[in-house]
This record gives sequence, C-alpha cells and structure tokens, in this order.
Amino acid sequence: MKHSEKEHLKENEVAHALAAASETFGRNRSQVLAIGGAVLAVLVAVGGFLTWQRTKDSAVSGLLADAMVVYEAPVQAPAPPGMEGGTGVPAQAPGTYPTEKAKLEAALPKFIAAADSSPSSTPGRLARLNAASILVALGRFDEAKTHYEQLASGTDIVAKGAALGKAQAQVRAGQFDPAIEGLKALSTQTAAGMPVEGVLMELARAYRGAGKVDDARKTLNEIVEKHAESPFAAEARAELDKLKS
Repeated sequence: MKHSEKEHLKENEVAHALAAASETFGRNRSQVLAIGGAVLAVLVAVGGFLTWQRTKDSAVSGLLADAMVVYEAPVQAPAPPGMEGGTGVPAQAPGTYPTEKAKLEAALPKFIAAADSSPSSTPGRLARLNAASILVALGRFDEAKTHYEQLASGTDIVAKGAALGKAQAQVRAGQFDPAIEGLKALSTQTAAGMPVEGVLMELARAYRGAGKVDDARKTLNEIVEKHAESPFAAEARAELDKLKS
C-alpha cells in the first residue's frame, strides 16, 4: 500500500474515533458532569476533535489524534486458545484491548507525549487534561494532581476542567477538605459547557464523603430549588432521599 493511501486510511480512522466521541458528548451534554471523572475524558474528546480539525497539520494535534484513536478503541476479550490459527495462543483482534485498564494504560503515554510536545498549546493542554483523567481512573491520584496543577492557570474550559478533575481526584483519595474548598470556588465561576449545578453535585458528594451531611443536604437543595429544570435536579432529589433513609 502506498504511503499516501496509508495516511488517508489513518486520517479516516482518527476522524471516525474523534467524531464518535463528539457525538457521545452531544447526546449527553446536559448530564455529562454527573459521571464523575469521565467528564474530563469526554470534554477532551470533543475539544481534541475540534482542535484536530482546525490544526491537523501541527505535530501536537497529530499526537493527540493518535492518542484519541487508542482511547476510543473497543474493549474485546482475546479469542480462546486454539481458536486463532491453531497456535494455542489467544489472539487479540487488531485495534482492540482485552480490558478497559489495558486500553487506558496504552493511551496514557500517548496523551502525555502529546502534552509534553507542546505544553502551552490548546491540543497539548487538552492532552494533559485527558492524561490526568486517565490517571484518576487508574487510581494514581498524586500523579493526576500534578498534571491538573499544570493546567490550573487561566479561565478557559481546560483550566476549569482541571480544577474539577483535581477535586474529583482528591475525593477519590479521601482528601475531602481540599476538594470541598476547590469545588466551592469553582461553583462561583462560570464556564461554557460546565453547568454550575454539575459542580454543585460534585460538591455535595464531597460533603457526603467527609461526613458533612447537613452541608450535603443544603447543597442538594440548592440544586433542586435554583436549577429545577436541570437534569441534575432529579439526581439531587434522589440523593436527598438517600440522606433521609
């Protein structure tokens, strides 16, 4: 196969993976913050897709696109021994990974490489944000915190996503007090694509984890009363019912 044909196929593969991520975000835009750390991965998927389209000739956007291909790859168990070619060795289908953890571990160094190649660029910042999100999913909270802190400056959606991600990592690590302070500060700010009621939902979870039930109840009531039309209101009511039981 000619080099140009290979590049064309690769470009189609990248575009398909990133478009799928963008579509996923579009279907779940109003609820995406409710799914914890995954919000950052989806946010980056969309941001990466848009950035790649605008600047796909740049090296960092190409690295980000390569990382997204791995991140969006399907998880599929390998074929049983003896089923592939009679070798007795389980075969992994090309472009798939045996577990979600294996896929994340494969995507992580690619995102970090993209981030380190151009730390201050939008694609580089998006790559670092996704790397941090993966580290949280893998339980490597201190490493995630380091990456989030590198993105803390600024007022754009990446900085806000990093602030949210850092707080979520702190909650997962049982560091409730700093998480609460970070989420309280974030809830007073506004950013496109990050509804305040979603941040309040995370704050309520942090309060509950810290054993501050009254504060959790107050925050949940704020969501219900001030954001009644939001999808988060129904979730807040469900959480309030749990606190009563």
